[in-house]
Parts: sequence; structure tokens; C-alpha cells
Amino acid sequence: MKENHLYQKPIRENRQMLLILENEAENKIVQVENAGDLRYDIRIFNIEQEPVGGMIDIPHDQLVERLEKVIWKEEGGSGGPRNLLRLRVPSGWTVSHHALTDANPGELAPDSEVWQSDFKRDLLQLQHEEDRLLLDVEWYPESDPAGHYAVKLIKNGDWSRPLEDMLCIHPKELAYELDSVLKKAGERS
Repeated sequence: MKENHLYQKPIRENRQMLLILENEAENKIVQVENAGDLRYDIRIFNIEQEPVGGMIDIPHDQLVERLEKVIWKEEGGSGGPRNLLRLRVPSGWTVSHHALTDANPGELAPDSEVWQSDFKRDLLQLQHEEDRLLLDVEWYPESDPAGHYAVKLIKNGDWSRPLEDMLCIHPKELAYELDSVLKKAGERS
């Protein structure tokens, strides 16, 4: 992620750039611009900054869904996972791995197959190269209905002394905690 201004308010300029995502593996750049009156344009460029696709005049209530379709299409998928937990990732952070879903452990039967697919050790990793930070989320113990999400913020690769170390169970609580940790990390730098 190069830039993320999607959650900044108010948006006063008509053609303000709100989001820039760079997919180095595919050599593509996805940009979201404010088109005014709660409408947005998504533009896709190749590495030479030449336009290769996009969508225009997207209503506010359809932006996230359309952006997800564009992102998953660009990654060669068939639409991607439909239940990834939506997160607010500030500028400067890179999403290294995201398999964190919105499946609620409190609503699952102990023998559900979802425990094997959605509650693993490696669920989310975000990196901030400039500040040498790593945000890691896992379910521990893996696939165990009695487990919990473990969130750690690591500086300079020092796992023995995390800057943040917290546990939670519900995905909405997790999203709130991740937002809080990312804000605190931004205040530290």
C-alpha cells in the first residue's frame, strides 16, 4: 500500500487521490480517486503508469465491493475469499499475508471444518519497513475452539519484547484492537 486516505474526512477536493495500491508481483498499480458527491473512480495502471483498466463513477456504498473485485482479479483469482476481515491499513504498511476471516468462533460448532481452514497460526502479517515494525496475528492453539487471537507488534525483529501483545476472541474486537495498535504505532514514529 503506497497511500491510504479513504477514511479521512471531510474530502473537499473533487479529484483527490484516496488510495494507491501497488502489486509488485503483477507490476500493477490500483488507484482510487474521489469523483465528487460520494462517487469514486478506480484506475489500474501498469508499472509504466499506462492505464490498463478500471471503473468510474462508483457509488460510495459499492466502493469496497468493487475494489475487492478489482484487487482479486488483478491477483489472478476467481473473486478471492468473500469473508476476509476488513481492516483499515494506514499508509506505509505492507500486507504480507492476509487470511484473517470474519468467522465468529462463538458461532461455530466444535467439529466445524471452519476451525481447520480459518483458525491457523498464520492469519495476518503487516510490515512497516521504514519503522522496522511487524504486526502479526495468529489463532492459538491452531484450529482449537478453545483458542484465541494473538496479536503482536514487533520492532526490529525482537519477538522476545513485543511493543504490543494482546489476546482476543471475537473478530470485531480483533478489528478494533488492530486499528488501535496501528494508530499507536503511527504515533510512535
